[in-house]
Amino acid sequence: MSSSPAWVEVDTAAVADNLAAVRVGLGPDTPICAVVKADAYGHGADLIVPVLAAHGVACIGVTSNDEARTARAAGFFGRILRLRAALRDEVEDAADLDIEEWVAGAAHAGVVAAAGAATGRRPRVHVSINATGISRDGIDLDLPDAAEQLTAIGGDRRLTVVGVASHFPCEDADDVRAGARAFDAQSRLAGALLSSGPLERHCATSYAALTVPASRFDLVRIGAALYGDTSASVPGLRPAMRLVSRIAAISTYPAGRTVGYDRTHRLDRTARLAAVPLGYADGYQRALGGRAEVLVRGRRMPVVDRLAMNTLLVDVSDAADAAIGDEVVLYGRQGAGHIDAADLERASGQIAANLYTSWGRLMPRRALPLPV
Repeated sequence: MSSSPAWVEVDTAAVADNLAAVRVGLGPDTPICAVVKADAYGHGADLIVPVLAAHGVACIGVTSNDEARTARAAGFFGRILRLRAALRDEVEDAADLDIEEWVAGAAHAGVVAAAGAATGRRPRVHVSINATGISRDGIDLDLPDAAEQLTAIGGDRRLTVVGVASHFPCEDADDVRAGARAFDAQSRLAGALLSSGPLERHCATSYAALTVPASRFDLVRIGAALYGDTSASVPGLRPAMRLVSRIAAISTYPAGRTVGYDRTHRLDRTARLAAVPLGYADGYQRALGGRAEVLVRGRRMPVVDRLAMNTLLVDVSDAADAAIGDEVVLYGRQGAGHIDAADLERASGQIAANLYTSWGRLMPRRALPLPV
């Protein structure tokens, strides 16, 4: 039992099993870039990278230098691809990490090239294009200066262009198919201006790669599916995280009393309310207040208040056996019950990753098998 009032448990065996399930879904010949950005989606790059390396993953995707440094310290000697545009000081700081940089246009390419020159290296780069219409950081080939930008990047001898990339904006099969067709055509045009040789082409993330085979190209970037959270249909995936706390106190209040801040909940009967020492400061966002459910003794119980900074209230009136010290599971399994990503999304109105990516970075985290 943890001495912390709340903690995150990470099932590394689930990550290994999810990787195997993804490989079955993709087929054995599809190269994978396993994404460990946001500290492995809150699961901990220090816990996840050794699992990936042990199971033959040769490329990982990061956003921060800390993630790349953690991977190298864990003995990962494969490729590391940054999945966003980096600042100059980040590129310079990463000189010893051998990161392949994501380039967002000619001006940004100049920044990356200058950073590389300042540290005595020639960065390998992947040029982002806006073929899918995400309009975030790629060159839009419909603009009149697109060819000029691509030619300038390809002609910069301070850089080695190794890839052309994009990113899908929607988890919708028809949208992905259309985006994949556009990327196929535009990446060929871009590639001809960037290099005289073949370039690696990639745009598919978990949903796209596992739903639309035409989106796979030369490499697929698999993130959410590794952690058991994707809307793609993949048999055998399971969440690799539990968010856990305990009941600190139980108090009884009569019908008619209001509960928590702003009096948003009024009791319609005498109720037993359990105080759980976890709140919005811990990443359990206020949007979940009065909407989410948690598990106590394997049964679903409602969160009834609007949440405090470090406490939430659960109505355990229907669990006469609930007691101080009982485990409370806010995400994951407990006995036969489970709170999954879909539950979080219904309660919060947000994607689940917007919640759980922060939990492991805000609370103590440990690796152990989860209950089955």
